[in-house]
Amino acid sequence: MAEPEVKNRKPRLLILIDSDPRTSPRPAEALRVAGGIGVWEQVQVSVVLRHAASWAYSANAEGLKGGRMFRQFIGMVRESGGEVYVQASEETMQVIDAETLMQRNLKDSRLAELAAGADYLMRF
Repeated sequence: MAEPEVKNRKPRLLILIDSDPRTSPRPAEALRVAGGIGVWEQVQVSVVLRHAASWAYSANAEGLKGGRMFRQFIGMVRESGGEVYVQASEETMQVIDAETLMQRNLKDSRLAELAAGADYLMRF
């Protein structure tokens, strides 16, 4: 596979997480990976917590599998210039605070734009 051509900007990485943190540690590990890549500051990182994965933004996220990592690594991604978005489901909209939904919730069209603009995509 040929490397994407990137001129005068950092490569863009989109990490799409759609596994359920209530039953799997994969979302927490994916955020840990995103945090580590972001700190490196050689890649622009965007993370989307899609549908069931958006439980990571719930008030009781620390009780989920690997939950202590959610707050830590979401903050780490943002501190290094990255973004963490949610694409909440009907169920998770009830447990995510309104401010997060207003500022971080993505529509499918915006997710498509992020994916089209990414040089690399990782899915968990």
